[in-house]
Amino acid sequence: MSVAALSEEQIDHILEKVYTAKGWDFRRYRRSSLKRCMERRIAISRRSYQTYVELLDSEPVEFNHLFNHITIKVSEFFRNPEVFRHIEDYVIPMTLRRLTVTGSTDLRIWSCGCANGEEPLSIAILIDKWLKKTGCNLNSKIYGTDIDESAINSARKGVFIEDSLKNVGPFMRSQFFQASNSAFQIIPQIRNLVIFGTHDIVSHIQLSRMDIILCRNLLIYFEKELQEKVFEKFYYSLKPGGFIVLGKSEVPPLRFRDNLIEVCKREKIYQKGT
Repeated sequence: MSVAALSEEQIDHILEKVYTAKGWDFRRYRRSSLKRCMERRIAISRRSYQTYVELLDSEPVEFNHLFNHITIKVSEFFRNPEVFRHIEDYVIPMTLRRLTVTGSTDLRIWSCGCANGEEPLSIAILIDKWLKKTGCNLNSKIYGTDIDESAINSARKGVFIEDSLKNVGPFMRSQFFQASNSAFQIIPQIRNLVIFGTHDIVSHIQLSRMDIILCRNLLIYFEKELQEKVFEKFYYSLKPGGFIVLGKSEVPPLRFRDNLIEVCKREKIYQKGT
């Protein structure tokens, strides 16, 4: 069923209903993305705009279906492998070196918008490999957060379909995963390195004192003003000398660039000045 294009007023009305009913604030997300997601969900429900609004009123579970369309999730282990190669070969060793120089034993990493958990668990695998290699004794805490509670609950279970592991070679699979029926279970040693939690980067206060932040392909869904507000949270969350990894189409807002070192232009890795 085709759906007539939504007007700005209709989009605003649905966003206000979502915010009032559920507390999810998408009002400053990029309009072009919101419009596509809403129209697709309305088409799937086989309703007009007006009858869809009535559906939201009569069947509140529809808010969850709409939420899932707005919060697009594309997730797999070591997604964009070249990014993870740079993290393994440069970001992690530089971070461990800085911790050694400062005498710190606390390593804090934040994967924001982690969906079903593949990204922070990928980082956990790399950290585990480096700590074994160097013999460092660190208190490592990796935080995986997402606005979607159901995705976080799935992440906590640590069970993944084979498609999620397409960038994981046979040797690494044998080291860090256990076959579980037709799926794969991450081993407890790696799962226990990650603390998963529901968090809305738009409305909640940021985590603090981070050595590494990964926020890939999230800013692109925000309008410019909201991008700056969210990036400001990341900036103040980072320790001096800490690293932030963005998505391939993202760059830091202009007012933060003077105190960010471009570590890898192609892979969008930046280091906060000391």
